[in-house]
Order: sequence, then C-alpha cells, then structure tokens
Amino acid sequence: MANKRSVGGNREQLAGQYLTDKGMTVIARNYHTRMAEIDLICKEGDTYVFVEVKYRSGLAQGHPLEAVTPAKQGRIRKAALMFLEDRNLIPDVTPIRFDVVGILDEEIFHVEDAF
Repeated sequence: MANKRSVGGNREQLAGQYLTDKGMTVIARNYHTRMAEIDLICKEGDTYVFVEVKYRSGLAQGHPLEAVTPAKQGRIRKAALMFLEDRNLIPDVTPIRFDVVGILDEEIFHVEDAF
C-alpha cells in the first residue's frame, strides 16, 4: 500500500500533466517556505499561477476543493510573495493568480482564479 506522501506526489504529477496539457508550463514543484508549501507553480503566458492540489479517494472527508480553507489560502499567498521576491519580481506589477486542482478518485476539477 502506498503511503500518503507518495500518493500525494503522484496526484501532483497528474495535476502537473493536466495543466501542461492545457498549455501551462510547470516551473516549480513543492516550493517550500517557513509558513507554507506551494504544490505547483506554473506560467501561462506572462502570468504566474500558484496551484494547490488536493486529492480525495472518496467524499467521506468532503470534496477536495473544500479543503483549501481561508487560512490555507493566506499561507499560500504569503509563500507566493516570497517566491516572487526571491526572483526579483514585483508583486504589484507581475500578473499572478491562484488556482486549485481537486482530484476526486481519478476525476480532475480545475478552478482558475480560485482565491
């Protein structure tokens, strides 16, 4: 039986391939800061897209899209600012958005500009 980390990694790869197939370029995976991790960072044209990936095998714990709480969103925003600063990009000028990819069993739900 696969552990939680390997299942999550496999689902993140699946989400990355899904986004690549939609025309995005994955530029970073599992970007870590002290306060949060961003699962995928993509570019779509000039826009940096920060992506949270959530997986559920069933609905017993709710839909995966429901798992991105306001607190989690805040941590991801702060981590995104750190990513931009690390690359000398100006947050007020650089186009960004936050997407969520929810995977329920094998079905993928992509919410652009989720928060």
